[in-house]
Formats: sequence, structure tokens, C-alpha cells
Amino acid sequence: MLWLYRLLFLPVFCILLPAWVLHMYRRGGYGAGFLQRLGIFPRLPDLPPHRRRLWIHGVSVGEIQMLRPLIEKLLADERYDIVLTSTSSSGLRLARERYDQVATVLAFPLDFWPFSLRAWNRIRPTVLLHGDGELWPEHIHRARSRSVPVLIANGRISARSFRRHRRFRFLSGRLWNAVTEIYPDGPASADRLLRLHVGRRKIFQLGNLKCDRMPFPPLAPKEREDMLQELGICPSGPDGRPTPLLIGCSTWPGEEEFLLDVLERLRKLNPAWRLLLAPRHGERRDELQKLLKDRKFSYHLRSGGPAAEGKSVVVLDTVGELAQLIRVGTVAFIGKTFPPNDGGQSPLDAVAASVPAVCGPNCTNFRDMVDGLVREGAMFLGKTANEVANLLDELAAAPERRKSMARAGAEWLRNNGGAAGRICERIELFAFGIRG
Repeated sequence: MLWLYRLLFLPVFCILLPAWVLHMYRRGGYGAGFLQRLGIFPRLPDLPPHRRRLWIHGVSVGEIQMLRPLIEKLLADERYDIVLTSTSSSGLRLARERYDQVATVLAFPLDFWPFSLRAWNRIRPTVLLHGDGELWPEHIHRARSRSVPVLIANGRISARSFRRHRRFRFLSGRLWNAVTEIYPDGPASADRLLRLHVGRRKIFQLGNLKCDRMPFPPLAPKEREDMLQELGICPSGPDGRPTPLLIGCSTWPGEEEFLLDVLERLRKLNPAWRLLLAPRHGERRDELQKLLKDRKFSYHLRSGGPAAEGKSVVVLDTVGELAQLIRVGTVAFIGKTFPPNDGGQSPLDAVAASVPAVCGPNCTNFRDMVDGLVREGAMFLGKTANEVANLLDELAAAPERRKSMARAGAEWLRNNGGAAGRICERIELFAFGIRG
């Protein structure tokens, strides 16, 4: 089966190459580390006997952010040398910004036999850990052929991906069962893995790693003022009160126009309201600029640096800043939850920042999480766009309700955290000779 994959990889890749190149050109930054994608890595130093090298992989920005609590725990342990890879150019850029001084950060190689072999010959890890369910046959084969344990942190099987896995159950089952241990993100993913005939002994429910992002401490008034001024938003309204800010978290096409409608409604009651739009893909900036011009909103692109005051809308078209800047928000909308979009984005940036959030109905990728937060009174789910707009209106006018939701979110995080520590214990078992 592996040889068939190897034979088919190159012709299929060549067929898909034009579309892939165009996609990467639009995203930008893919030239950084291009040779590394061919497995041309720098030679890494040999380690002393008491140290172990961990290869940690996160596909994109979301996975790199999700892995942060785990990476920080591992970096604090001097027994580990960490190689961190990412597939996307944005994920690689964020990884370099955060970890280039304390870890080896590289681009993930294409899963073609010579590229993968060259990469493995250079890295020579003791343990391989993926912060996602992206499994590549050649890559996994390299680990198995070297008896390197493969661990999957926050293995998520959404309803949509489950249908795809079931369609190719024979191939998916072989890949998943080649993994040493899987730590699913919740009961639903664990159940779907079992239905794909993954061995029960491989599945360990250690919690959701994303919940280890404990709530940020409250912003001091001066911190909030400085952050808003840098975004081009006046920190206080005409009445002297702090400027209220609607946040669009990881929005997809169609959702920005909806949020502009909500903003207009809010400003009829309080003209001080402003909007921070964080599109899931920053390269949509031209499309959003056209929308904002057509709707006659004053705006600023975050990629342009600090702005002059007086903007109604700020477009956060940069990478990795939402988790920090969302702290200045008043209420938030979680993107990719309106049809025709499906799957949803994670609400945890808002929860960790104590910003009450509302999402639309299509949040299947994070259904366990959203259901838990809604049940605890930490966020709202609207079944229609009109219901979501009404919920945002209600929260905008109810400061005590917002405080109550923030407290509920903090409690939910405390009750669901701790996965990073438990995963570190599993890594330690494999890294130092106990194979479980």
C-alpha cells in the first residue's frame, strides 16, 4: 500500500500543483523555508545521553497556538530539545516569532519519499507529537520504521471529517492504527475514533489542550487605552465611558457584512460602538476593503501599523494577534458558523479573554466545547442570523450579564484544563524508555 502511495504521489501532486501554487501565492509567505519543504534541513547537533529530541508539529496558526501550554511546559524541562514544524506559511511565521530563540523551527516537508527520508535523517527524534489529526502515510511510516512513538494531541474528528474517513475506512483505519497513542479533544472525537475501528487501548481521554489557556488577567484601564489607540479607536466615547467594541472572530465570507449590519444597529443606540474584524484569512483584505468602502465605513488595516484615531472598523489582517487584542472587546461573534460556512472556529480566544461570545448554528467542529459553554452560561448559540443579531444586541446592553458570562467561562476553563500536564507525563514515559 505504501509503494502505491509513493507511485501516485508525484503525478497527483503535479496535477494539483498549479492550484496549490496559486493558493499559496494568495496566502503569501510560502517561499520562507521552501527548501525545508523538500527535506533540506540544517544538521542538528547530537544530544548528550540525558536529553531527548521531540518533534512537535502543528499544521497552522490554530494548532501552534493550541500547543503553546504544552510547548512551554516542555521548554521548561531541560531534558528536552524541541524541533517545531508547521505546514502553513502563517503557522511557520508565528512559530518563528514565538520560539525561534528557544527551539528549532522548520517548515514541514512534503510527504514524498526522498523529502521525508531526508528530513527524518536530520531530525532523528525520540518522540513525534502532532497537535492535530493530519496524518501523512510516508511521515508515519518513517516513525514506525525507526520505532519512534507517534502521539496525537487534541485529536479531533469532526462530523464532516468522520464522513470522509468512513468513505475511505480501510486507508484511514490503517493510518490511525499506526499511531501509538491518541488524546482526543473530547468524547465525540473518541467515539468516532472507535467507530473507525481504532484500537481502544490507543485512545486516552486526557482533556482538551485548548482549555489550558487560563483566563487572561483583566486589562488595566491604561493598557486598554493604549491598545485601542494603536488600533485607531478612541478609548472613550462622547459620554466619557470606555468605547464598546464588537469583535468578529475568525470570520468567513458573508459574516463581515452581517457584523456591519449589527454595528449599524448598535450605533443607533450608542454611536461610540466600533468593530474589530479578524478574518480567518488575512489575504481577503482587498475584498474587505471594497466592502467597507461600499458601505462607507472608515477603516484601518492592522497590517499598516498604528493608526490615527477615528476609525469605525479595524481589520485584523495580521497573524497571531487575535488572542491578545480580543481582550479589549465587549462582545464577540464566532466565525464560520453561518451557512453556507460550516464547522465553526474555536470560541476559546473569547472565553480566555473574558469576552462574552455568540455563535451561529454551524459549529460542528467544536460542538462538545460550544455545548459545554452554552450549558454553563458562558456563551450563546443562535439558530438564525436574526437570532444571533438579537443576542448581540442584548449582550451589548447588559453589562451585568456580560460579567456573569465571563465568570462562567473562567470556571469552565478551570474545570476542563490540565491536559498539557497529563500529556507531558505520557511524553516522559515514551521519551525515557517506558513504552507503556
